[in-house]
Amino acid sequence: MDTRIFFNPGDSIANIHDYNEAIRKGQIFKKERQVDDLVIAKDKDNEEYAIFYAKDAQKESDYQTKPYEVKKRV
Repeated sequence: MDTRIFFNPGDSIANIHDYNEAIRKGQIFKKERQVDDLVIAKDKDNEEYAIFYAKDAQKESDYQTKPYEVKKRV
């Protein structure tokens, strides 16, 4: 089940067209940098998957954010 969440697109770690590649890059990034939880999310207007820090999520939309569908937490 997907969850809608808001992020500032400028905060993304990476934007990738392939879902499996996004997961792989997120796992590598997390392991190398020893960071907190990451989120793989898909923009409703685009075919790209974006990787964000989970802590950067916003509960409500504002002028800087746009909605994403969370596909996986890494």
